[in-house]
Amino acid sequence: MIMRMFKEIYAYRELMFALAYRDIRVKYKQALMGIAWVFLMPLLAIMSGICFRIAMSVFAGRSLALETITGLMVKTVPWLLFSGVVGTASASLLGNMGLISKIYFPRKIVPVSSILSTLVDFTIACTGVIIILTTIGFLSPTIYEVTGWAIFGGGSSGVTLSWMLLMVPLLIALLVLMGLGLGLLFGAANLFFRDVKYIVQVLLQYGVFFSLVFFTYTELGQYGWVLLLNPVAPILESMRCIVVQGQMDPYLWPWLVYSVIMTLLIAMVGCTVFDRAESLFAEYA
Repeated sequence: MIMRMFKEIYAYRELMFALAYRDIRVKYKQALMGIAWVFLMPLLAIMSGICFRIAMSVFAGRSLALETITGLMVKTVPWLLFSGVVGTASASLLGNMGLISKIYFPRKIVPVSSILSTLVDFTIACTGVIIILTTIGFLSPTIYEVTGWAIFGGGSSGVTLSWMLLMVPLLIALLVLMGLGLGLLFGAANLFFRDVKYIVQVLLQYGVFFSLVFFTYTELGQYGWVLLLNPVAPILESMRCIVVQGQMDPYLWPWLVYSVIMTLLIAMVGCTVFDRAESLFAEYA
């Protein structure tokens, strides 16, 4: 079923790219700051997370290692990608009602094209994060000398180069596929029940606290495994381990397999629901 979806997408790839290009132009054409929003939004999310962690560290009377901040940055941008994929895909059908009701084409093209525009934003944002991480690596000794680690503790920038970095694109692909499955499911439901979009917004808004974006599972002690039940969390934690530690935590391997299984299951359920409801889209659009 998933392979059939990819075949349909490939057959209508020109329409998909045209819709994605339109979405990108509409998003930034009349924006005051233009494409700068691609850098600003992840930066604001990262700064919010850092301020939250600093406040918690000061309250607990402990220092905050640069490795912790690096891990937070590494997980925040992929989380924004996942939430963006789910949010845009679930709202894409309602945003293209005129097109859906007039001509025939595989309706999956609409949510997939919206995901492409989100991936463009993610690619640009990743460039900014890489620059920041590189800067931290060069400035970490200077920060130590100036601050004496009054707030920040630890000794390195928290970035480790290793062959395991080749796994990161695969983990990102898992997030996108899971987000596509949820986007197809919520997008179809949103066409029949217009208040679904509000439920999606709430889930994405508070989901960041249940996806181990601001914390690690080790910091939660014996209860860390509870949040790993969220299939997004093992993927983000795996990215943190690979970038910060240069290797996977052995404890995370079974959880990563669990995330892969859940991703495939969510994708299949989303495709099935979408296909069965597709014949009614034009009527409810």
